[in-house]
Amino acid sequence: MKKINQNNTIFKILIVLTTIITSQAFSQEMTEVEKIPLEQMEKLTSILGEWETVHYEYTEEGNWNKTATSTTVFTKKLKGKLIEEEIRNLTPATGFIVETSITYDQYRSLYRLAAIDDTYGLMDIYEGNLEGKKFVVTNLRAGTHFPSGDGGNIHFRLTFEEINNDNREFLVERSSDEGETWIPMVKNILKRISS
Repeated sequence: MKKINQNNTIFKILIVLTTIITSQAFSQEMTEVEKIPLEQMEKLTSILGEWETVHYEYTEEGNWNKTATSTTVFTKKLKGKLIEEEIRNLTPATGFIVETSITYDQYRSLYRLAAIDDTYGLMDIYEGNLEGKKFVVTNLRAGTHFPSGDGGNIHFRLTFEEINNDNREFLVERSSDEGETWIPMVKNILKRISS
């Protein structure tokens, strides 16, 4: 009986030691795994905060028509690996709301953005990168495009442009020819309220 108790004690000690060694190795590995996405997400943190937003729609005549106003809030989550957008105080309240979540894929060296709207409820997936002061993503590769009325596909390109620390422009363009040409569709002008 003593031998069985000794074996159980030794077994328990081995489990504790294995757990400690494994958790330390995992902790060190997580630090390396986190490094690249954290560095890349840091490049987007100037968007964080609360913004006064004016929404515009592109007309067939080639003009921008004001359609709504809102407050847009960008927050950092998941230890800095996610930036989430929330639309508040949309006026008129009947407007079309789209909110986004942004992360970085260190295995494919690109940003990924999920856009979800309150009308269709679809999650549209975009991929792309920073191009100077512009953050540009498309849904060309993801296969989450929308069907058009004539049996074709509509793809979108989203461009977030930093004008200066307190001003941003967000442009949505559409394409019915797999991204060969892009047509303006929606534009939001953002003015910082707070960081």
